[in-house]
Amino acid sequence: MSKNYEKISGGQPGANSSGDGPGVGLWDLLSEGMVIRRDQQILYANAAARRMFGFEMGTSALDLHTVAECIHPEDRNLVGESYAQRISGEDAPDEYEFRIVREDKSLCWVRCRAFIVDWQGEPASAGCLTDITEQKEAEKAQGRTEKLFTNIFRLTPEAMLISSLTDGRILDVNPAFLNIFGRRRDDVLGSTSSDLKIWADPTFEARFIEELKTTSSMTDVPATVMTRGNLIRHFRLFAQKIEHENEPVLLLIGRDVTEEMAHAEDMKTGKEVADLANRAKSEFLANMSHELRTPLNAILGFSEIVRDEMIGPIGVPRYAEYASDIHDSGTHLLEIINDILDLSKVEAGRLEAHLTWIEPVECLEACLTLVQQRAFDGNISIRNELDRAVLLEADERLVKQIALNLLTNAVKFTEPGGTVTLALERIPGAGLCLSVADTGIGMTSDEIKVARRPFGQVESTFSAGNEGSGLGLPLVAAFTEKLNATLKIDSQPGVGTRVTVTFPGFKVRDRDPETG
Repeated sequence: MSKNYEKISGGQPGANSSGDGPGVGLWDLLSEGMVIRRDQQILYANAAARRMFGFEMGTSALDLHTVAECIHPEDRNLVGESYAQRISGEDAPDEYEFRIVREDKSLCWVRCRAFIVDWQGEPASAGCLTDITEQKEAEKAQGRTEKLFTNIFRLTPEAMLISSLTDGRILDVNPAFLNIFGRRRDDVLGSTSSDLKIWADPTFEARFIEELKTTSSMTDVPATVMTRGNLIRHFRLFAQKIEHENEPVLLLIGRDVTEEMAHAEDMKTGKEVADLANRAKSEFLANMSHELRTPLNAILGFSEIVRDEMIGPIGVPRYAEYASDIHDSGTHLLEIINDILDLSKVEAGRLEAHLTWIEPVECLEACLTLVQQRAFDGNISIRNELDRAVLLEADERLVKQIALNLLTNAVKFTEPGGTVTLALERIPGAGLCLSVADTGIGMTSDEIKVARRPFGQVESTFSAGNEGSGLGLPLVAAFTEKLNATLKIDSQPGVGTRVTVTFPGFKVRDRDPETG
């Protein structure tokens, strides 16, 4: 080695640059740094070494003080003592690592392989420098990762186990594992899970390991284990095959889901009970509604005969008033029963829509006729703005019930002198809009939420004198959804309410003028 240096370094004694001799110039092509020192003088530094120390290639001379200043303060003694021992013939490490702090404060780790060479006929210390900064950063990152894994391994509440895939020996477990299974660490390490008898099914481990060999990882695997006190617990396992010291090992994480499963089972049972109760309620309401309709129709019929004196005059006029009251109350009760029956069909999922192409204006005019007298009695004006040139694919019965419910509510909650407007208009590119607007008492956003719930009634001074079941808007919402339309309610207290039902464009088409 010394002879080679002697032959290559044919430059002038004390040359600091890399271009004094043909052999020395070749060293600038090396990726490793080369520094040659004798006493307090740097005899030679190639281009790679200059880059490591952060010096420009144009720098002609490098003194020892300048180079020493670049070495990290904590590493200067190591470098200095290594040189002193080597140059004096004492035992010195052939290889060591130190840090260089460049002028821009960046850090460069180097590995120095040091030896004695013959330079210009006299011994000198040579250092072959390899930049290991990336390796050190990788080791640092790995150290952070290992520290993070250690903290997670130690602190996680899930049971964690690391075992050899070769013989099944347990290499490590976390505190949660020891606590769950009631074991001491010394008893666990070196044993197998079979030795510890943690699996309720003795054949589970073999099947689990066999499947892991083909997949390398498994998630959310159900397992039943024997925990502290021989209690059976249900776990979900997460497994990953990893390499540790060139040996395949298993990282197993187990989460106790016993309480979750019990809760889920309770929820399932509760839901089944609730569904059963809801079906029973709906069937009861449907049956009762049918049973009540028969006597109510008789009450309405006979009260109407008495009220109108169809058979003959009544001796006492007050009886006719009583018959009228009976008829009005019976009519109201029948309306409530019909609403309940419709609601029970909705909740039971038995609401049907028979879709055909209808003329919506005819349906809406029929609804206007039904509420006209009540509006007249309440001194309320009814206006309509109906587009007669459209056809709608819908269930005529449901459209009538939507319009009638909205009109009835609007008339009911509009003060004398107010106005109710029924509109049907095309929306370019959006379909058909059916709306009912009034100048009534209006609602706040919270009151709208109440009104949309079944049997929800908004309390106010004006509404207190109006009878109702609180099913109008919920039924309108259910019928609207069944017809694949959307419902929107805009309201402001003291100003009024506008309810809009919008049908999609594919359910609307122009009416043929030739067919009337």
